[in-house]
Amino acid sequence: MKFELRDITKLPNILTLVRIALIPVFVWAILWEDGLVKDSGIIEGQTNGYVLAAVIVVISGLTDAADGFIARRFNMITDLGKALDPLADKLTQAAVIVCLCIRYRSIWWMIAALLFLIVVKEITMLVVGLLFLKKGQDLGGAKWFGKATTIIFYLLAIALIGVPSISQTAAMIMIGVIFVMNAAAFILYMREYFRLYKQRGTADDKS
Repeated sequence: MKFELRDITKLPNILTLVRIALIPVFVWAILWEDGLVKDSGIIEGQTNGYVLAAVIVVISGLTDAADGFIARRFNMITDLGKALDPLADKLTQAAVIVCLCIRYRSIWWMIAALLFLIVVKEITMLVVGLLFLKKGQDLGGAKWFGKATTIIFYLLAIALIGVPSISQTAAMIMIGVIFVMNAAAFILYMREYFRLYKQRGTADDKS
């Protein structure tokens, strides 16, 4: 990968940096609503921190979709963007899951299991991806099941964070759906990587 300083000024990368910058604001809104940090006067006392956090997740999701579309549509794809975009995704998702543990303390164990799954999934995919890249194998972009998992994650996260009256049962079902989607995506990605590995082995044998 080749990073150039001028790539920072390209709109898709600016949107990605905005997503990263919104993460501490999101965390602060959750902590403020739960009384874990004091109101510093940044927002009015009548503002609901959960609603503010949900709005931030919406903005993050929209900018995630927008930066990818703009980069492809206007030929602004850069190596910097390829590195920053997944980083912003993972940091946002990690922040959301950790804050869900605060939001739903009684089922923290279930949310912690989700976080563990995602960490294992991402680390495994990163290691496998690096091994393929080292051998000159192009893995392509995100698959449809990966994109679907991300969309479901954002939609349910918005509901889990922004709806104060949601029941614990409904929260457990939503978290369960996110868990199953991530587990399914993990399995499908591993199957795809195994298929590529077999194809490469077959090609090497023929050569």
